[in-house]
Amino acid sequence: MSQAAYQWVDRLTYETLPVLRRTMTQVRDLLNQASVNHSSLAEVIARDPGFSLYIIRQFNNMPNAPKEPVSKIALALPLLGMGQVEQACRTLACLEDRLQGPPRHGLVDCYSRAAHASIYANALAVRRKDHEEGVVYTAALLHDIGEMALWSSEPDLMRQILSRVLKGDGREDAAMAVLGCTLEEISSGLSEAWHLPELVRIAQGLSNSYLPRPLSVMLASTLARESSLGWQQPRTLDSLELLAEFLEIPIDQASAWFHQQAAEAARRLQKLPFPLPAFHLIHDITPPTEPVPAAEPKPAPPKTASGKTTNPLQKLITATLQQIRSEIDLQRAMFAMLNTEKTELRARLVTEATAETSLKGFRVELASPSLFNLLLKKPQAVHLNPSNEEKFRHLIPSYLQDLINPQQCLIMSVFLRNKPIGLFYADNGPKGLITPRQFANFKAVCQRAIKDLS
Repeated sequence: MSQAAYQWVDRLTYETLPVLRRTMTQVRDLLNQASVNHSSLAEVIARDPGFSLYIIRQFNNMPNAPKEPVSKIALALPLLGMGQVEQACRTLACLEDRLQGPPRHGLVDCYSRAAHASIYANALAVRRKDHEEGVVYTAALLHDIGEMALWSSEPDLMRQILSRVLKGDGREDAAMAVLGCTLEEISSGLSEAWHLPELVRIAQGLSNSYLPRPLSVMLASTLARESSLGWQQPRTLDSLELLAEFLEIPIDQASAWFHQQAAEAARRLQKLPFPLPAFHLIHDITPPTEPVPAAEPKPAPPKTASGKTTNPLQKLITATLQQIRSEIDLQRAMFAMLNTEKTELRARLVTEATAETSLKGFRVELASPSLFNLLLKKPQAVHLNPSNEEKFRHLIPSYLQDLINPQQCLIMSVFLRNKPIGLFYADNGPKGLITPRQFANFKAVCQRAIKDLS
């Protein structure tokens, strides 16, 4: 390990990673039950790298801890005791409280990749008939602890590394330029300082190990990282070729198998505020081709303390707009709804941070041809940006040119039962930029909301 890596490990050793607020809430709810089920607790905690790291560190630092570090949350909890879990709920910081804006998204993305990698590694172990699949699960979950610690404590440096990577630098070269060492060196050093399972260290790619378990962890982490950036990019396709070689199956079978694992990961992680690459496998929302049966009668919506009836549709859309703002880091988000006659599209719900022009005045008459008429013809999403401004700008009514941001905005039409009901819109204010990653996450969040609405 280089001198720079040693210095970073010394600097980060006493860091405690934050925990997702939803994890904290779920753990507290379980602790408040009359009888706490260890397996249920372990299932919730094992999806969160911050909480998992805390449990493993606490257990492995106990005076009477076994010589071999524990590698499974399910094994650590009964021996550690509920007192330590309760203590964690009182003392650990929530990720959403500690970080805001790009640093928050950087760490959430890192946690998301870790959770996906752990599921992929577990699936690889099961396929290989490795009966200790829990070992590779934990190693994959904590594989990028160096990056997590830096996003938590030195987010500006991680943003510099990310900027270099997006410009085309290799990940190792970018880290060397900013930190003086690689992220893998820091992860390896922290795994020793924190007495983590040995597999976390030897799966960093520094030991040139060709053993199946380290390879499973490294491959799962690589697949999670590359697929999070896009399914058709060259690095993802290269990773799938490595997977095919590792599993000794044809590339098309390896791709199909991995797509199944990504879908399973999305199912298991959908309640967490993670970007889910599986949603990006489907480029369009395909409308149903068969008649939709009439809906079953639903009970009346609950009433609030004031006696007003709560609207589940409004509640879900509001939560979606807030998620677009807080988790995708966009300044303005809106849901515009069609009127009954399908002649007008008007802002129904808006959330915005900017003090400039408000989206609350958004209103489009659909009698004349426009971009919004086209969007409401079929389920679709569009990212307006300088590369397509010439193509779309003439389709935006002049009275909206200063209200929305026609140079940088995201729009997605909403269809229910094969009929348009409105659209989601988001931007970073009248002059703000939007990244391709924000567009991908915007589509994923909206698709999830449409699925829930259905």
